[in-house]
Amino acid sequence: MGKDFRYYFQHPWSRLIVAYLVIFFNFLIFAEDPVSHSQTEANVIVVGNCFSFVTNKYPREVGWRLLKVLLWLLAILIGLIAGKFLFHQRLFGQLLRLKMFREDHGSWMTMFFSTILFLFIFSHIYNTILLMDGNMGAYIITDYMGIRNESFMKLAAVGTWMGDFVTAWMVTDMMLQDKPYPDWGKSARAFWKKGNVRIILFWTVLFTLTSVVVLVITTDWISWDKLNRGFLPSDEVSRAFLASFILVFDLLIVMQRGDLQDGRGVRYGDHLPPHKYIRNTSTYGTTPTEHLLNTGRRPQTSQKARNSPYTWVGQRKKKK
Repeated sequence: MGKDFRYYFQHPWSRLIVAYLVIFFNFLIFAEDPVSHSQTEANVIVVGNCFSFVTNKYPREVGWRLLKVLLWLLAILIGLIAGKFLFHQRLFGQLLRLKMFREDHGSWMTMFFSTILFLFIFSHIYNTILLMDGNMGAYIITDYMGIRNESFMKLAAVGTWMGDFVTAWMVTDMMLQDKPYPDWGKSARAFWKKGNVRIILFWTVLFTLTSVVVLVITTDWISWDKLNRGFLPSDEVSRAFLASFILVFDLLIVMQRGDLQDGRGVRYGDHLPPHKYIRNTSTYGTTPTEHLLNTGRRPQTSQKARNSPYTWVGQRKKKK
């Protein structure tokens, strides 16, 4: 690889710095945001409705409680099914033909957001039923979550930590195993690849640091206002810029991945089918490798191969 912009953009140090800066910026905005210390009730559009629908505002009557539980369970079930088969396969895969959603890629994310959507819809259906009764106005579902902003921000901080740290730790793992920069971190790579070192370190560091982070966040053991004392003052504008930096850095983490250059997750010829059984079988005028890289699909086999009593599965033969 020549030392051009791409070389430095995807360099291990660049990727590690970006990944770990996201963690720092998220903690900084959590510490500086006054909402993190607010005692008012938290309200978040859509998400607040879903949270309140599932966790609180249950009527005293058993019948209403059962109806509410039945509705949000039904919403989750329909959301999962619709996300997988309607949105992921039909809409994104067949209608829009988005390559990022090929096969099962992105199915969990699609199912998660579709579940949020159907919980929101069913919460309004539940509200309509309550309004028809006339005496259940106190149990109407709104975007108010029934918890304080302080508690909500602590939950968000812990969830953000889990996502950011796992991302940064995965980037670290990839950098210590990838080969495009063979002169970088030779001793660290040699140690990382010994036996089960990477597996033991990953889970040990994850559980240890997560325990410390959860303890510090939930108990207010460390007071940022006492530590800061005007060293890094912030206002609404600076926190808005900080939030935008976090978004940009999250996008940079994705852009720095070399295996996303063609949009199909194929990089440097990794995971290509063995040439010994697809050589010269393409009907598209290209080599099998070129066809796979261009379309994301295996080339069609010849008539002779289709009539064979064997079909190739991975690296081995298997009878039909």
